Amino acid sequence: MIQPPSVMYQYYMKDAQVFWHKCDDTINVHDFEDNSISIGGINADNFFRACRNAMCNNNPLFDELKGKSNREYAIEMIKALQKAFDVDSSEVTEDE
Repeated sequence: MIQPPSVMYQYYMKDAQVFWHKCDDTINVHDFEDNSISIGGINADNFFRACRNAMCNNNPLFDELKGKSNREYAIEMIKALQKAFDVDSSEVTEDE
């Protein structure tokens, strides 16, 4: 059985943006009114899995998207994934 965390904080920020910071392994949430939250200990693998979880679960986020430029962002993401993982390569196996 999954145990609840010993500490849980909940915040709300209207129109917040989020990014992962490579040099200190943090997720940073900020709004445009000078409010921010930083959570440390999130390495690249963990943040990558969080992105995957948002897009590849039973109820992905795509139906919730409202921004007009999301198609361009998706194309940018696809190109970055193809470059990073050389998807067309014969070296890629199902185990990867």
